[in-house]
Order: sequence, then structure tokens, then C-alpha cells
Amino acid sequence: MRVDVIIVGGGIAGASAAYVLSRHGSVALVEREEHAGYHSSGRSAAQFTVGITAPTMRRMAQASRAFLETPPSGFCAHPIMTPRGCLTVAAAGQEAALDRLEERILSVGARAERLDGPAALGLFPALRAEKVHGGIYEPDAMDIDVDVLLQGYLRGAKANGATIVLKAGVDAIRRDAAGWTVAWPGGEVQAPLLVNAAGAWADEIARLAGIAPLGIVPKRRTAFTFALQPDHDSRAWPHVSNVDYRWYVKPEPGCLMGSLADAAPVEPGDVYADDFDIAQAIDNIEQDTSFRIGRPLSQWAGLRSFVADANPVAGMRPEEPGFFWLAGQGGCGILTSPAMAEATAALITGRELPANLTELGVTAADLSPARAGLQASG
Repeated sequence: MRVDVIIVGGGIAGASAAYVLSRHGSVALVEREEHAGYHSSGRSAAQFTVGITAPTMRRMAQASRAFLETPPSGFCAHPIMTPRGCLTVAAAGQEAALDRLEERILSVGARAERLDGPAALGLFPALRAEKVHGGIYEPDAMDIDVDVLLQGYLRGAKANGATIVLKAGVDAIRRDAAGWTVAWPGGEVQAPLLVNAAGAWADEIARLAGIAPLGIVPKRRTAFTFALQPDHDSRAWPHVSNVDYRWYVKPEPGCLMGSLADAAPVEPGDVYADDFDIAQAIDNIEQDTSFRIGRPLSQWAGLRSFVADANPVAGMRPEEPGFFWLAGQGGCGILTSPAMAEATAALITGRELPANLTELGVTAADLSPARAGLQASG
């Protein structure tokens, strides 16, 4: 099989890139798992927020908002996003951290509301009053239905003629005058352009291709669900975390989700919940709220992949034409996927970045794998 573009990785980054690139040429998406989105994309807290520390990531999220709120006709049968709101609370003495969060949200034109302690408790009554001096509320934060979004990308890519190859663990990548050959047991595909959207495995794919790695650091985040609390109707409560990110809690259908908000560096792989992290998260949540959690209903872990500056990567190094990095989404791959995919298509086809990115100050240099501060590791 020969196509115009090979995409390695069937998570949200690869699927969204296939959706957009398949409008411009033939695409083959190659994924080693039995289902697309098995690792990071399928294990996300699924929250849309622009309260993100990394500036380019924050802008890519805001640039993605319009697509997620109003997807193209026929993209999906159900809404991608539903209202939730996001509340970040702080104890006395942590006001400066709230100032920084407020500034980040406002910097991209989103809304942020500064709350005193009683107002924060009004939004999330399970908080302990003595632990909450104030908060920042992001009213336009949303829940994301990840499966609706992922399946919309895949369905749209297929409708445009893209080939989706599952259960295809890439074990060889070769380059010759005709371009790239990506091989797996039982098959191979050729193209002049390879998009590396392999998430935590992006550096491994680069090494197979004879390309210097980018320095991707996968980090584990552990989460769990617990029973609804008998004294509260939490269905309309916002996502809540404390400003130093020792924990977060999010209402889910029929339960609540909690996390330590951990970011433990690990090797890429099928990660599992750490019992100590679960216990620490429960303790942290119970210290700051009236919740009594008991035994979790379920628990899991996912990978979030970072480069050195925690901003996303989309582009080619000058010395490596034909090898396009789409990586380093840092746990924000779902909420930035519309803008990242459009940026990828623009960079590959030689067009200017879309206006919704440039109006927020995003440049190709901001996304480039050759930008200052990114150091390849062995």
C-alpha cells in the first residue's frame, strides 16, 4: 500500500490528524492496539479548561473551543462538550497562585471569576470552610465526551478515504529515495511523509526511523472513582482542585472521580494505578473536604507525555525532512486536538496557520521540534 501520509499512533492526536489530512490526500493510520485511543486518550479526566500553565498549550486549547462546542455538521450525533465549570481553591497565603491562574485564563480571552471562601463553598459545598480562603472559577470549562470526539475523527477520516490499520505493532521503519516504509507483522505501507503521533512511544518510533529522539517523558497519572456522598447532590458541581494540585475531584454519572494529580515519570507502557497514590489521594481529598471515601469503586492510570518546556510539538526538524512530530501534548491532547490537527495540516501542506491560532499569537516556531529548549536525549 502506498499513500501520501503515514500516521503512526491511533490516539486522539493521530485520529484528529487523519481526519484533517485526509481532506488533502491519501492517509494510512497505523495503531498497534486492537482499539484506537486505548492508552492516554481513553483514560483522561476529559475536561476542557484553558487554565493551563504552558502558554502555547493554553492557546491551542482556546483555539479548539469553537470546534468542540459546535462541531461540523455530521461529525457526531451527540454533543462533544457539556457544561461543568472548573473551580480552583486556595488556602490563606496562596493568593499569588490564584492571581497567576486568573491571569492565564484571561490571557486567551476566556472568563475567570474571583471568589471568596463562602462563594467557593457555594459551588462545591463539600469543601472544608477553614481550608478555603478563595478561589478562581472558570465558568466555561466543560466535560468532554472523549469517545464521541475520537469516533467522530475516525469516522470522518474513513469517509475521506483514510485507511485505519489496527493491531499493527510497528517493528521496522525504513527510508529510501521514495520515502518511508513502515512495517508490522503481516503488512507495510509506504509514503513520502511520516507523522509520528505515537504519544509516549514517540521517541521509540523516532529511533526505529533512525531519527534523534525529542526527549519525550511519559508521566503516570492515577485516578479512581468513589461513591456519591449521602448528604450531597453533586451532579451540578464543578470540577474542583486545590491551587497546588494535591488533588482534584470531578462529578461523574453515578459517582465521583478523584485523583492525586500526580505526574510520576515512567517508561512507556500499559500503566496501572499505584495503591500508594490512591491512598494518598484519598487522604488529601478527605483533609480538604467532608468526603468519606472508603474503598474506591474503580481505579486506573494513564500516561501524559511531555517535552522539556511542556508545550506541544507539531513540525519537522530542518535536517529531517519528511518526518513530522506530533507529540508532547502533556495531558491536553484531547482538548487541543482540533487546533493541533489543523496546525499539522497547514504545516504539512505549506499553508499559513489558521487564523484562530495566529490571532492568539501561535506561530509555527512555537510548535517546532527545533525550537530552543528542546534537547534530544539518547
